[in-house]
Amino acid sequence: MVAAELAALRDYRERTERQMEELFNTITAFAALDYDRRALVHDDNDELINAMAIGLNMMGEELSHTMKALVGARDEALAASRAKSAFLANISHELRTPLNAIIGYAEIIREDLVDAGQDALTVDVDRLQIASRHLLNLIQDVLDLARIEAGRVDVRLEQIDLRTLLQELQTTLAPSVKEAGNVLHARVELGRPQVLTDPLRLQQILLNILGNANKFTVGGDITLSACDHVEHGRAFVDITVADTGIGIPADKLETIFDAFTQVDDTATRRFGGTGLGLAISRRLCDLLGGSIVVSSELRRGSTFRVRLPVDGPPRG
Repeated sequence: MVAAELAALRDYRERTERQMEELFNTITAFAALDYDRRALVHDDNDELINAMAIGLNMMGEELSHTMKALVGARDEALAASRAKSAFLANISHELRTPLNAIIGYAEIIREDLVDAGQDALTVDVDRLQIASRHLLNLIQDVLDLARIEAGRVDVRLEQIDLRTLLQELQTTLAPSVKEAGNVLHARVELGRPQVLTDPLRLQQILLNILGNANKFTVGGDITLSACDHVEHGRAFVDITVADTGIGIPADKLETIFDAFTQVDDTATRRFGGTGLGLAISRRLCDLLGGSIVVSSELRRGSTFRVRLPVDGPPRG
C-alpha cells in the first residue's frame, strides 16, 4: 500500500512538473511577444494549474488583440507621416515658385527705379526682397525636413579637401558675422584633409550651426576648428563650432535637435527662426555616418561638435 501511494505521489509530481513547465513556456513566449501561444488545459491537470492556464490564455488573447491594435495604429501613423511629408514637399515646391517670381520682379523693379534716378524708393523694394528671401529659406527648411523624413534625400559621396571647404565657409559667412559685430576664428589642424563625404550636405550642416552661432552671439567670438580623431581604430574628423553667445539650458540640450523646437519663447521672439536647422543637421549627419553633440553654459556660450568618418558612411 505504501509503495502504491509513493508511486502515485511520484506520478502526480512528474505530471505537475510537466504541467508547470508548459505554463512556464507559455509565460516565456509572452515575454518574447508571442501572444498567440496558449497554455494547455487537460482533464487530468491539477485544478489550480488549469485555472492558471485559463488565466494565461485569457491574458494572451487580450495581449494579442492589444498588439494587433498597436501595430495597426503604428501603420496608420507611418502612413500619415509619409502623407504629411509628401504634402509638405509638394506644397513647399508650389510656394517656392511664386516666391522666386516675386524676388525676380522685385529685382527688376529696383533696377528700373535706380535707372530712373528714384533711389529713395528702392528701400521698400529691398525690404520686400529681404522678407521674400527669408520666407524662401523657411520653406526650403520645411522641404528639406520633409524629404529627409520621406527618405528622398540622396547622399552623393566624393573625396573633398576639408580645409578648402572650411575656408569657403569663412568667406561666405564673413559679411553676416561682421554685421552682427562678431569675430570668426578658424583653427584647422588636419593631418589628412581629404574626407569622403557629401560636400553639399556637409556645407548645409555647418552653415546651420554657424548661422545659429552667429545669430545667438552679439559682439562675441565664434571659433570654427577641425582636427583628426581615431576611435576603435577608425579615422574620424571632428569639426567644432564654439561661440560666446547666450548659451543653452542643460535641460534643453537634447530637445534643440527636435523639429520646430526653440530653447524658449523669448529666444524665438528675439532671434526668430523655426527650429528646423539643427533637426535637419542631425538627420543629415546621420546620413553621412556621423554624429552631432553639444555642450553649453548659459550666458557663456555653446559648443557643437560634428564627427564624421574619414572614409564615408558604412556601406549597406
